[in-house]
Amino acid sequence: MNRRLLSAGLKVVVVMVAVIWLSRRVDWLSVLRVISSASPSQLLLAYGLSWAPIFISACRWRALLRVLDIPVSVGLLLRVAQIGQFFAVLVPGVAGDDGTRFYYISRIAKGRARQACSTVLLDRALGFGSLFVVSLVCIPLNWSLMEQTSGTRLIGYGFLSMGCVMLVLGAIFFVVSKPLLDGVIRAVQARFQSSRLVAELTEAAMVFTGRRSTLALVVLGAVLTQVVVSASFWAGGRAVGISLQLMSWASFVPVILVAAVLPITFAGIGVRDTLLFLFLGGAAQSDPERVAALSVLILAFGLMNASIGGVLYLFFKPLAQEEADAVS
Repeated sequence: MNRRLLSAGLKVVVVMVAVIWLSRRVDWLSVLRVISSASPSQLLLAYGLSWAPIFISACRWRALLRVLDIPVSVGLLLRVAQIGQFFAVLVPGVAGDDGTRFYYISRIAKGRARQACSTVLLDRALGFGSLFVVSLVCIPLNWSLMEQTSGTRLIGYGFLSMGCVMLVLGAIFFVVSKPLLDGVIRAVQARFQSSRLVAELTEAAMVFTGRRSTLALVVLGAVLTQVVVSASFWAGGRAVGISLQLMSWASFVPVILVAAVLPITFAGIGVRDTLLFLFLGGAAQSDPERVAALSVLILAFGLMNASIGGVLYLFFKPLAQEEADAVS
């Protein structure tokens, strides 16, 4: 309990430091003026785009569950994903979102909880890998955003390297024959033959090696998710007067999303602000007040989505009625 309190206290300190740091860089009255004069149509577009990845995520998850013959409706998974947004704000990092998915899918897919939960881990891994693949495509086209400082160059080289690794691993998985992949999985299964958990997960893995076309579609969905998130930043930037091409946003927004995995703050406060100033204050030469206004808007969109998830959490009980809706 003391460890949890200490962790929460440290995150509160990070938020407070971020607010103080921002206050020294911007005039908050000017930030409010920028927000009040923002384009309503662009704001609406930015918010709509910020919600779209939740729906895409539910579709990706449903596709993975169907590979394992676990039929769950998109509507049900969408509710779970939306609740995950609520806990993602309360619990920093991926633990809040993934923990929510683990909890609900284990209740919905009774008797096959472990295999169902494996789809959460697989979807997270594919989503994480897609961030580096998008970076691999976009960073070389917008290297001026990465060559501003030694720090941004290091980030650029790191993401390009990880993108290459993800591309090679993906190529191996989709090119190597199924018998060879199954042989590797069976070797792992034999190594941990006393573990029931490993046995169930490896059996699920062998099912996925035979449905690589579905996995390819899920990967494309994950890439689309990252593009849509970048488009949300792009529309939000346009709303507050930051003119930057979508491909430029897609070169560093994945950096922000990867950094958000670190459980060091609430709702990305501090991490997102620092990185936005790092990238937009250099080659993009954006006014600090506009950058701060964008960060506030992105935070507001996230909190709005989280509040919807909070309301759903109060009423959503995956019992008999929801389980009846699960079969589509």
